Amino acid sequence: MKRSLIAGATVAGMLFGAFVAPATVAASAETTPSPEVDCGITVWGEAEAVSLAEACDKDVEVMGATGDGARLFAEPDGEMRIEASGLDPYVTTGAAARTALNRASGGDYGWTGTRWVGYCDPAEYAEGCDAAGVQRLAWQFDGIGILEDLAPGDITSAELILNSNVAWLDNVDCTPSTLDLYDIPRISASTGWSSTSAWTADRRAGDITFYAPACEQSPGYTGYFDFDATQLAVNAVRDDRSSVTVGVRAADETCMACGWTSFKPSATLIIRFNRAPLTPTDLMIGSADLGWGQACSAERVMRTTTPRLSADITDPDPASNPDESAPVTATFRVARADAPDDVLWEGSESSSHADRHSLSVSSGILENGARYVWSVFGTDDGGLAGPIASCTFAVDISAPAAPIIMPLVGGQAVYLERTVRGGLGVPGSFLLTSSSDDVTRYRYGVNTQIPSNEIVATENTVLNIAPTRTGLNYLSIDAIDKAGNVSAQVIFEFYVSFNAPVPPPPAITVTGPTSYTFGDVVTASVTLSDDAATPYGTVTVRSGSTVVGSAAFDERTEELELDGQALGAGTKALTFTYQAFSNAPAWSTQRTVTVTPLVFSISRLPSISGTAQVGQTLTAMRWTWTPTPTTVKYQWRLDGQAVSGATSRTWTVPASAKGKRVTVAITGSKTGYTTKTAVSPSTTTVKAGAFVAPRPTITGTAKVGSTLKAVRGTWTPQPSTVKYQWKVGGVAVTGATDYWFKVPASAKGKRIAVVVTGSKPGYVTKTVTSPLTSVIR
Repeated sequence: MKRSLIAGATVAGMLFGAFVAPATVAASAETTPSPEVDCGITVWGEAEAVSLAEACDKDVEVMGATGDGARLFAEPDGEMRIEASGLDPYVTTGAAARTALNRASGGDYGWTGTRWVGYCDPAEYAEGCDAAGVQRLAWQFDGIGILEDLAPGDITSAELILNSNVAWLDNVDCTPSTLDLYDIPRISASTGWSSTSAWTADRRAGDITFYAPACEQSPGYTGYFDFDATQLAVNAVRDDRSSVTVGVRAADETCMACGWTSFKPSATLIIRFNRAPLTPTDLMIGSADLGWGQACSAERVMRTTTPRLSADITDPDPASNPDESAPVTATFRVARADAPDDVLWEGSESSSHADRHSLSVSSGILENGARYVWSVFGTDDGGLAGPIASCTFAVDISAPAAPIIMPLVGGQAVYLERTVRGGLGVPGSFLLTSSSDDVTRYRYGVNTQIPSNEIVATENTVLNIAPTRTGLNYLSIDAIDKAGNVSAQVIFEFYVSFNAPVPPPPAITVTGPTSYTFGDVVTASVTLSDDAATPYGTVTVRSGSTVVGSAAFDERTEELELDGQALGAGTKALTFTYQAFSNAPAWSTQRTVTVTPLVFSISRLPSISGTAQVGQTLTAMRWTWTPTPTTVKYQWRLDGQAVSGATSRTWTVPASAKGKRVTVAITGSKTGYTTKTAVSPSTTTVKAGAFVAPRPTITGTAKVGSTLKAVRGTWTPQPSTVKYQWKVGGVAVTGATDYWFKVPASAKGKRIAVVVTGSKPGYVTKTVTSPLTSVIR
């Protein structure tokens, strides 16, 4: 079988773009073009490219150059190619590293010139290799940071472009040659043939099959290889890598014609991707007369049935042509808030040079009084739709009811309609209300029919006015709802006194009994001034800072029952305060009542249990009080004088009480009752205290020269002074007054004892003697 060595096209310069078809081989000889033609330029468009090719004497094939947005490239210097480019954004990068992996010689990192892949046999092609063997090539592309921002589904396609200078092909039987593409681990200067064990079937990412140019089958060998590297790009994105390392080998590494191909070092990786437009932001709703921009942060109420909707929608990817913006189509939809899936209206708007999109809802769609939800999303020029953003709004094109103006009682002046009251600068208050529940503010003017001031509408909107002129004054007021609809205007006329200010009548008048016995029901009648057109407001009764009663007026006169427990007994100054609402003026009047307290009864005087002796504990016995006091206090006394700090029910008699008599005073108190103190009869004269003490013991060896120690044991209470006296043979040893005693020679044959004496103020001094030791040896 005859084999042929086929030379590839020479590519002196490569224009990198979004290539979608393999190059064609240059077939004509180089000629010199006319001087006015520059063969080193790139032109756009099929006609220009063909003209340039003819002028430069190049064979040109136009491939796939149809459709909107197609871009045509003519590549000068060596070969001419015209190719269509999609509109997807792309990233192009050259290889950062390369290596040749030979089964026999290992790795050739950073090789230059040319290197081959496949099986090489010098018997068939002596210039190809020195010895028979197998070789593979690898290129590494680094710094593709955009991959880390993509999802696998964002990759639309990718290409690996390699250039060959020669290939060993079958131009007789036209057996095809196939090169396989692999996604392999990163390479370095230490990468050798053993690394190809990682070139497993699951890492295979594509292939290219080609024929000798003389064969009828296609594609024929041109020297230009355009691998589909889409899977390589998807793998990198999936693994969160910013690099791609590709391996190229012959699919069959057993013969020269199975795929032996020689490559130049240059390699280009082109990755195309497309991400959906981002979630719309800065959603706004408006209209020509209301202003185009009201943020959708809260539900808006619109006084139009054709609102204008707008949003920012950004395509995260640039256009394929850097001179163009990425076109995005915004789709707006409107549905009822209670049926968001039933679209009532849909419209689209495209913008090629700005992120802001807006569109007005068509007339006849929206109804007055209804709530709606509008949504928007973006679609790029490839038909990829982004997330939806939405917000709600309501339509209200009806004016609210006219406001109601009511003079408030409780201020310095009550300006009734068409009545002379108050005076120059004397303030009065007015309550503003409306039967419409969607009023958000009131506009008002004083002595003008053009209201220019505003006050926020609340549950009880209070307007305070201090007249600046006497005689006739008037207020002009209208109400404004959430949508901005304005009510009919209301005029309220009142007269301000020319002379001295005319004080208003009391806001409230209080009547009722002023003397009670504790436990009686304490009442008061409170009558609201006739200045109030209808009963309104609240009266609160305080004794000092304590609230003892309150009532809301629903009739002109309210009967109050005060809290007798909170009021207590005694003479009380009660303050009655009237206020229409929390933010309205307050008016107060005082009234004094006297509440006579009740008294305790006791079954018997208190008594004291226990022994009247220093150190003993005494207990106070309260016995029965009627009623039971809520607070009980104790005070112990000595000879009628209170003992500081002795205020508990029990008391331990101190030394200072010796020779005196003890009493206890018990004081009981309860709200509404006179505080009562009862004193117990006195005890007998307090006796001195007595120690409780054990006999001391002696430790140590009973022999001459040893040291004996006295152990006095536990005394109750502990004495403040303790003395020791050692005795030998019943005779006190002079100077032997420590708790220890060294046995002298004179004690031999005798017995030893120790005498312990304890004393404490208020207690009888006590002396105890230890048992005798054995005879001293």
